[in-house]
Amino acid sequence: MSAQQEAMRSDPNNISQKEMRNRIFAMVWPATIENVLQMAVGMVSSAMLGRVGKVAIGSVGLGRRITMLVWGFFAAIGTGTTVMVARSVGANDRAKAGRYAEQAFVLALSMVLAISVFVFFFARDTLVLLYNTSGELLNVGTDYLRIAIWGVPFMAIMQITGAIMRGAGNTKVPMQVATVINMVNVVLSYALIFGHFGFQPMGVIGAAWASNIAQATGTLLALFIMLYRQDNLVFKLRGVRLVSEDVRALLGIGLPTAAENILMQLGQIMLTGLVVSFGDTALAAHQQGLTAESLSYMPAVGFSVAATAFVGQSMGAGSTKLAERYVKELAKWSLILTAFTASFLVFTPKFVFGLLTNVPEVIELGAYYLILMGLAQIPQQLTSVFNGALRGAGDTKAPMVIGALGLWGIRLPFSYFLSLRLGWGIVGVWAAMTMDLFVRFSMSSLRFYRGRWKQQLDRMVEAKA
Repeated sequence: MSAQQEAMRSDPNNISQKEMRNRIFAMVWPATIENVLQMAVGMVSSAMLGRVGKVAIGSVGLGRRITMLVWGFFAAIGTGTTVMVARSVGANDRAKAGRYAEQAFVLALSMVLAISVFVFFFARDTLVLLYNTSGELLNVGTDYLRIAIWGVPFMAIMQITGAIMRGAGNTKVPMQVATVINMVNVVLSYALIFGHFGFQPMGVIGAAWASNIAQATGTLLALFIMLYRQDNLVFKLRGVRLVSEDVRALLGIGLPTAAENILMQLGQIMLTGLVVSFGDTALAAHQQGLTAESLSYMPAVGFSVAATAFVGQSMGAGSTKLAERYVKELAKWSLILTAFTASFLVFTPKFVFGLLTNVPEVIELGAYYLILMGLAQIPQQLTSVFNGALRGAGDTKAPMVIGALGLWGIRLPFSYFLSLRLGWGIVGVWAAMTMDLFVRFSMSSLRFYRGRWKQQLDRMVEAKA
């Protein structure tokens, strides 16, 4: 048992502020670097495709939105895994933590292949149905999606293995795996997109293959570590069968997150359909804006991951007071980091956009995106911390409702109203996105500080009785 777990078991609340800060950064910095590296995988491809043309940027953006819709469900299983493993580790039950890990892995693997096969065969129809697109954008997007969808099984496995390790308090290994993925993707993207090292230039198709191969490499490495190098969990795959009780526990936490992710992606697909109507330049600016924005919010995602893990461990140790202390400290440092990163978006938008594309009209238009979204970065990141804490406590329905209300009650209707009725165009969409993020912050902070999530501890005690 680690020193952290020993201290929590003996007296969960007997932790100094300095010790808590050290524990937070011991978990946050690897998780932050992992997320930055994961962001870099997409950013590298986007930056290279930004030199290919607007159609390349737009078609990949459409395809990625669908792969993210599929991936969102398995990310939700990962949330359930992180919470249940963290609770078991907090209660010093390594065998139970390992059992949840095994169940999550088998559950995800048994579903992801079927979904990928479906998307492969109906890729073109899916793009037409969701975006009402046609011509070169549709043709290139279909070719990209039919290859990129086979990266989702690897992403799902990576999501589950990373969730297992983070729940156990190990964020360094996912960071190391993300480093390998990023290195492989950079080299292969450069070789396959532009045609170097003996390869023919493949453009968008090269980006898809580079990402898939990089994800497959990371998956094999993560599986090897899980099976042979993960000493603090009892984990095996041979002979594992799904146990209904464990599956219900995982999905009881994960399904609301799955619904949140799926509703989010469906809403984003509808939003992208609106953006497509404004032309190739607007679509390219929107897609590259999303990528550029990740320069700000991805570094702070580690605080949300830590909030889920630390609150889960605190609940497992029976202390809501400790959970509250962790969240307040995480929120403070997340705010400090985000204020720094967001300043680049607000004060140097054209420079940041210029890193991703050399098309002048895309840079000029995209600068408005970064200014508007830069102003919303602090509430966005604090929302992420509060939602991570609520998930760690098992209150996963609240983030789902908050996300649904923000997206479907604010972002979508105001996007149509501002962009079409008031004639603001694509800038109206971005203004509505900013409004949405401020509303979500208000709801998530209110939900956390009201403290209803603490009732989850009583339910845990009753379940053990």
